[in-house]
Amino acid sequence: MAWDIRNNWADIAELRVDDSVTDSSFAADTEMRLELYTGSYELNLEERRVFVGFNRVMLQLVCHGTEIALGNRYGDNTPQNDIVTKTTDQSNTATRAAADAGVRLDASAALTSMPVKAGVSGEASRSTSSTSETVKVSTSRHVTAKPNGKWEISSLQPNVPLSAKYLTKENVLCEVKPKAKSNRTGVHAHLYAHKSDIVIASPDEKKCLFPLLNGENRNKEKVFKILLGKAMSSGKEDLDKKSYVELSMISSFDSDD
Repeated sequence: MAWDIRNNWADIAELRVDDSVTDSSFAADTEMRLELYTGSYELNLEERRVFVGFNRVMLQLVCHGTEIALGNRYGDNTPQNDIVTKTTDQSNTATRAAADAGVRLDASAALTSMPVKAGVSGEASRSTSSTSETVKVSTSRHVTAKPNGKWEISSLQPNVPLSAKYLTKENVLCEVKPKAKSNRTGVHAHLYAHKSDIVIASPDEKKCLFPLLNGENRNKEKVFKILLGKAMSSGKEDLDKKSYVELSMISSFDSDD
């Protein structure tokens, strides 16, 4: 089986496929193992040297004569059915009371048959404080499985571009199985990004990049048009070219198929 691998902007995103997948004809269940490197691409924009990247990209598998099998997908978000909340109560009690509180008799008064004096010595005070603490555990992930055979790869900081290896051959993306009575079996893997997720960075962080004269959105539009300059033939058919740019594609079919 011949594979078609294209990385339009390899400095921004390089998608590769493991040999165990390329050696498969998808006649049997196959573990999908991909490798994804991300970074920033250097270009000149309005005579300024800038670095361009994305803080979020989408990966989608499009199956032909195959389907994603039931089971775990890399980046699954499966919340527990039973949510346990931990509550901690702290009580601090302070009590002060006179040991001899009660009736006090004056001995001389008893001998002279004078009226008895009754009194209470000391003071009694009580204070109580209670504190409730709820402990919640949240999980952040760079890769999150989505419906329709999609995965979202995102930076945990909105203004920081993706710049790491987010998929490795050790990460089984999912398992692909053949459909019954299929004459042709294979998959397409598409990596694309929305223009609103473009991050433009200056080589010198101390200098203001593009004053508000142009505006951030206008600069993103210019970068987006530059990225679209390398139009990918045989790309994702339903991809909105006005909003998305396809960065990489891996196909188990030749481009002529």
